[in-house]
Amino acid sequence: MSKRALTNQPSGDSRSLWEVAVALPLFQTLTYRLPPELEGAARVGSLVMVPVGRQIVTGYLLSPISEAPPMRLRHIKAVLDPIPRFGPELAPLFRWLADYYQYPLGEALSQIIPGGSHLTGPLLEVLAVPRPPADAAPAPRLGPRARVILDHLNREGAAPVKDLVQRFPGCRPVLKRLEAKALLSLESTPRWRDPLESRPPALAEPPLSLVPEQEEARAAILEGLHSGEFSPFLLHGVTASGKTEVYLAAAEESLARGRQVLVLVPEIALTHPVAQAFRSRFGHRVTVLHSGLTPASRLDQWRRIVLGEVDIVVGARSAVFAPLPRPGLIVVDEEHDPSYKHEGGLPYQARDVALYRGKLAAAAVVLVSATPQVSTFYHAVQGKYRYLNLARRVTPQSLPEVHLIDLKDQRGDPSLKIISRPLKRALEEVLSRREQALLFLNRRGYASAHFCLFCGEVFQCLRCSVALTHHRADDRLVCHYCGYTAPVPESCPRCQSSAIKRYGVGTEKVEAELRKLLPSARVARLDRDTAPHSGKAVAVLESFAAGDLDFLVGTQMITKGHHFPRVTLVGVIAADLSLFFPEYHAGERTYQLLSQVAGRAGRGEAPGKVLIQTYHPEHFVFQAVQAQDYQGFCERELAGRRELAYPPFTRLALVRLSGPGEEKVAQEARRLAGALRAWLARERQGWGRRLQVLGPAPAGLRKLKGRFRWQILLKSYGREPLARLLDDLRQRWSPASGTGLSLTLDVDPVNLL
Repeated sequence: MSKRALTNQPSGDSRSLWEVAVALPLFQTLTYRLPPELEGAARVGSLVMVPVGRQIVTGYLLSPISEAPPMRLRHIKAVLDPIPRFGPELAPLFRWLADYYQYPLGEALSQIIPGGSHLTGPLLEVLAVPRPPADAAPAPRLGPRARVILDHLNREGAAPVKDLVQRFPGCRPVLKRLEAKALLSLESTPRWRDPLESRPPALAEPPLSLVPEQEEARAAILEGLHSGEFSPFLLHGVTASGKTEVYLAAAEESLARGRQVLVLVPEIALTHPVAQAFRSRFGHRVTVLHSGLTPASRLDQWRRIVLGEVDIVVGARSAVFAPLPRPGLIVVDEEHDPSYKHEGGLPYQARDVALYRGKLAAAAVVLVSATPQVSTFYHAVQGKYRYLNLARRVTPQSLPEVHLIDLKDQRGDPSLKIISRPLKRALEEVLSRREQALLFLNRRGYASAHFCLFCGEVFQCLRCSVALTHHRADDRLVCHYCGYTAPVPESCPRCQSSAIKRYGVGTEKVEAELRKLLPSARVARLDRDTAPHSGKAVAVLESFAAGDLDFLVGTQMITKGHHFPRVTLVGVIAADLSLFFPEYHAGERTYQLLSQVAGRAGRGEAPGKVLIQTYHPEHFVFQAVQAQDYQGFCERELAGRRELAYPPFTRLALVRLSGPGEEKVAQEARRLAGALRAWLARERQGWGRRLQVLGPAPAGLRKLKGRFRWQILLKSYGREPLARLLDDLRQRWSPASGTGLSLTLDVDPVNLL
């Protein structure tokens, strides 16, 4: 039921009543009356201006309302765009989104739909279109310049006026005279920006022949497409097993059935190569959609999609909302990647949104990965998704050899602070053979683990099985799940050694040491600092692919989806950094990152090698990476999660409080945690017994943008109890006046710091 926007306007019939989601922090929609003069422009998804109190704000029309309420309604002020921003098929998805993530619907739409009230297009292009005179009319007399221009247009067809001016300088008056004589017409037509036009044109490529495993996977997806029902799949294939070719083949069938295709990739830098692969196969009805486009270009693509000028959309996380009216195939490539979770604002998980969208559209949804999320693999094993496995590479090359370098054995050489002796030798050999190498640092955030340099003991929370994080201000180790704290030990409790190390290194240090050790090498670095925008990242990757660089040092940006045939060596600098990151899924992320970056080696004619530097080579994660045993890793990881009640066996939500003063934030966090536990105690015989409250604890980033942050972690056996508690919390909590406190809810959090 929507809340009514009241005023003194007279009541009338219900033919022009609309439900509107306004761009304000309201958890209900409003109802307005549409004036007769706007009725022809109003559609579901139209961007409108409406009054709320004394404000005039933007909103989106969600649906007409059939029954007039017994109250007076205010009028919609304007329809801002003749092209709706979405169709009626997307309204249920947006309602679910706001409900699931406990977020105001109007604010959510203002974040995920481009353009707002700022319209920039479509651009208009004036064409000169030749028009022969009527048969009965005598041919008018033309000057030589006019005849040359008209002969050109009759021969070549319509042309943009700007092109004619370049070819025939000063011809605008001549064109006007030809128009006056009815020999041509000057027509305006939309001209949309093409985000792929700056890339080399894609050459048409025929489909590749599929090997039997690929053909089986393709046939299964086609069966889902033909069923007319929601059909989720997990396409699990080792690197270079031809997963992309499988979903390209499935896309062809979706298009043949009059359905559209949506492809998500985890990084903006990957959208252009994937889109070019689709454009080379399917022509120009392919576009990209991501936040790296200019606002004008992004709005252009969004409107093209609404108008039905596009059949295939390739994009990063936000493209999951692309307004395709008839999606038949939705692909989430590298589905395991944490980049699919949006941090800040609406905290949606694009993979989960894609699944729900596929359910609404009765589409086939294909989750693709060489290292699927543990929860995704579990759901496939349980039969929630159909499991498709590509166990072998389609190329002649075998998977690269993986070697573990025990850094405890590499001490003693002061000239090798970051790069070990075996890795240095391997880099020298690569350079001498004129091959290429990737050096990967699986650094995440600021956190660093404390461990014993001699025996490898890592200081972890006994209750939560996550690494304790050092807080410099207090000089203590803290668990960011339950709030447990401990002093930094002076000696190892296991072997009594005083060699306690805080392990941390940056890509800049790696690059500097590499240049020092191998001064003749051509080296580049790729991370968020050196390539904050997709254009710079693409330029570095293209330079490396062209052979203009010998070594590329990078973070996660170099692990995903790239094909570098000259790379024969991958070196992992500090594998322990992510393994002992203070999150429950640190082992999973480490396995995925290492397996993904290892897959970049040996994709050409020469075999590949991977060297992983670690203080803990005996750890089951590293052993599984070396053996390339994903299933064995999953079994160990799932056993630990079942015991400690982590996903997929529970659902999580993070409640975060922030404010300008830490003591007030901490005090409110403790009060709120106590209130949550009291609510659950009252419901102990019902839904409350299926929930746990952990914390409060200071957030990993204790202070961000001048605000202190504390958090509470909620665990739930099932979705319904968690949704009920969060709804209760949202309705009951309000900040005390003058405190500056705010509360955010993150359902299914990926970053728990």
